[in-house]
Parts: sequence; C-alpha cells; structure tokens
Amino acid sequence: MDSNWLCLQTLKNTEQWDRSLTTYYPQAKLWMKDSVSYFKHLTEVCNYLNATKLVDWDKYIVNDAMILDIGCGGGWLTGYLSKNSKVRKIIAIDSSANYIDNYLPGVVSQLSGDMYKIQTVQGLFAPILLDSESVDAIVISSALHHADSLSGVLEEFKRVLKPNSYLIILNETPGGNFRFIYQQLRSVVKMFAFSIFRVFRPFSQKISAGSFLYDPYLGDVDYPPWYWKKAINVSGFDLIEFFDTKLPTISNSKGRSLKHFICKKK
Repeated sequence: MDSNWLCLQTLKNTEQWDRSLTTYYPQAKLWMKDSVSYFKHLTEVCNYLNATKLVDWDKYIVNDAMILDIGCGGGWLTGYLSKNSKVRKIIAIDSSANYIDNYLPGVVSQLSGDMYKIQTVQGLFAPILLDSESVDAIVISSALHHADSLSGVLEEFKRVLKPNSYLIILNETPGGNFRFIYQQLRSVVKMFAFSIFRVFRPFSQKISAGSFLYDPYLGDVDYPPWYWKKAINVSGFDLIEFFDTKLPTISNSKGRSLKHFICKKK
C-alpha cells in the first residue's frame, strides 16, 4: 500500500460540497440531476447570471486574455465569458469533479459558449499552480466567502495576476455592519445556551471579529463590508468599484442583494 495518503485524502475531501449539499439541503437534488436542471435553476430561479451581465466586461478584459474562473461550479460564468471575442483561454477551477466533468460541458453548450477555449482543473483556491504574473484576469462568483483565510487567498490571486490586471469578485452578499454585529450577538447567545444545556451539534457556527461561519455544513462565511474592503487592500489590490446589483440571489425574494467588487492589482 502507498503510505502517502495526502493526495487521496485531498481528493476525498473535495467531494464534501456535493455530499453536504444533497445531505443537508435535499431540495438541491431537484436541480443537481443534470446540466439541464442545473442551468434551468440558475437562469429561472437565481439571479447570478443576470447580475453578472451588469458588469462592463470590455473594460476589464484585454485582447487575447487568459482568465481564471476560480470556484467555477457548473461553469456558467466560464461559458458566458468564453463567448467574448477578447478571451483566448479560460482555466475553470473547482474542487468538485462532478461539477466540472458532468455539468460544465452541458452548461457551456446551453450558453452557446466555446469549449475549445476552456481548460478544466479540479483544484482549490490556493495554491494556484501557475507562474507568477501569468494571468490577465481572475473572476470568482459567489465562492470567495468559502475561503478560510480571505486575505491569504487574495494574496495568491495577486501573485498570479499580471501587473495592473483585474480581480472581479462577483455575487457576494455581505450585509450591513450592524447586521453583522447582530448576527454575532445572536450566535453568542445561542452558543451560551447550548453550553448550559449541553446541546450537542456535530457542526457548529463560529465567530471572530471579522467573520461569522453561519453555515457549517457548506462552509459559508459572512464577512462584513469593512472586512472585505480591508482584506482587498492589504492583499495588494485597489478597490476600483463596489456596487450593489439590487438583485437578490433568488428571484422574487427579499433576500440580500448580490454585490460585486472590481479590484485592480496595485
């Protein structure tokens, strides 16, 4: 038996997203049947693509661009950007082999995208196994809030980006600063009650001064707006634009609106 388990353990851990999603949110099985159901859910139920279309992409994509789509999921953003004539290549990275192998090709086809421009990679946020200053742009949609260390991941993004290139963080949902404090206080009360009554939970919410792990099943972390902006700045980026799309994640709902951060490498 090979005594080096590290690669195998990593591969097994990357299956966690699909497993957790279908276990703790069984309704997800309705739109995880195939690429058609996934794309229908994306375009008819969610606003991710609609919000993405609000970005003036020609301002941030250079001619003959190589782009990283990190946390690409089912590949809808990759497919959308592959139609841009200025894009030469997109490296689509996701931890889920199911997404990039089984969903992405069908989703790209439904978007009339160009699979010849796309290279898929099963991988994590960091480290990125590319040379320094080798990428023209990085895009990441509704995924960066899963990072354990926001600034650490951003610093790796900066390393592989060419000078004066753009990092475009899409479809995040930070609430207001007071809302974040309210969530923290509410979580502290809950944790205190669980401790008194010895309530066991296999997964627990976690809080810190700048983050709140509100969904321990999927690893969703809430960062307040000030933390996003400071992490972007200390990691070597200028925040060029932060804008609220006014579109909620789920169409016809009153949830938090999707927000974009347009960042330029210093």
